[in-house]
Amino acid sequence: MRPTLTCVEGVGMHRHSARLMRVAGGAFAAAVIAPWLGGAIAFAGSAKPAPPTGYPDGTQGVTSYSGNVTTCAQIGLSDDTQIGSDGAGSYSADGWDISSDGTNLTVNTVADGQQIDALVVKGGDGYNIFDSTYFADKELPVGGLHAPLVGNPPKNVPTISHWFACTGPVDEQPPPVIINPTGTVTGTCRNATVDVTAGSSATTFVITQGTSSTEDPVGMGGSDHVVLPWSGDSTVSVAVKGSDTPLDSLTRDSEDCDGAPETVTNPNVAFSNACTSGISVVLSNMDANAPVTFTVTSNAGTQQVKVKADSIRRLHVKVAEDTTGTVTVTAAGLSKQTHSYAKNCTQVLGEKQVRTPKTPQVKGEKQQLPFTGMPAGLVTALAGLMLAAGGALTLAGRRRQAHNAE
Repeated sequence: MRPTLTCVEGVGMHRHSARLMRVAGGAFAAAVIAPWLGGAIAFAGSAKPAPPTGYPDGTQGVTSYSGNVTTCAQIGLSDDTQIGSDGAGSYSADGWDISSDGTNLTVNTVADGQQIDALVVKGGDGYNIFDSTYFADKELPVGGLHAPLVGNPPKNVPTISHWFACTGPVDEQPPPVIINPTGTVTGTCRNATVDVTAGSSATTFVITQGTSSTEDPVGMGGSDHVVLPWSGDSTVSVAVKGSDTPLDSLTRDSEDCDGAPETVTNPNVAFSNACTSGISVVLSNMDANAPVTFTVTSNAGTQQVKVKADSIRRLHVKVAEDTTGTVTVTAAGLSKQTHSYAKNCTQVLGEKQVRTPKTPQVKGEKQQLPFTGMPAGLVTALAGLMLAAGGALTLAGRRRQAHNAE
């Protein structure tokens, strides 16, 4: 009876697989033709979590966020006094002294009667916020304040893009830091691009295209990047779920778009590290019909690199031993990408190599040093045999000589 059972089971599995294939095929077809039918949003991006802070888990008072902020009002501290440099430099004025080495800040002195309610350090694709609890009970100077880690895997401290501090009276309880969700819609004649950030709490966004909409949940501090194909005079908007007011919207103008062919670029960049070549930068412009110009900034300076349509260019940025090299790449249609590499590749020539006994691989196998000669007993035995053989040959020769003489 078992052959019958096996046969039935096999048929059931084939039928189940066939159903799955039909469902998958239908879903794929729907995803492909939906944008052209105008009946639904093509797809939503994969929401990215907040970038890693670069501090031990559970460190109080430091939180990472995707995106960018530039004012105290954007983090819920509109009544505070904002101090800082225009970029990554140091700040020293009115009793404040906050120094920068380009990647880390150090708070050296705080003005009398004042405190830091929040300090923001932006670098790479995100920023760290150090609130008042981070500085509580710490003795000055307080250093090592940097942006979220970058790289793949993220383990490098990026150069600082900009930073600022929100300050208030030391005898007042600062309000909590609150990052509101944001959403923007940009587009070309072919695609609409929706960029959202969740802020201080997980947020569900609603992206609407014409008469269709979809929900896009994003975790605290995370972000999402959604590209939607569109045509006609349709409108794409983004809003927080439950809100009647869109964060942003954009309408496609068919009169401007459906005439001449659209210029399409598709800039992208990838990084890798190597001891010999340093940081390798791959600039690509695939699936495009027009060139794109990248701006590449490194420790060696800034250069403009033009990449033709459907082409790739490779660059190599040298990094000295025991230093950190950083490369930043920007281009129209590409968010700023920053990559750092802390090089530690020293190898000492002439280093003494010590041979160690081979570790036994088989149970009961004895450790044995490498073969460097012959055992003394074996050498003695061989020598004895050789002497005996020589003596026998000598004796045989003498007997032959004596016989011939007779």
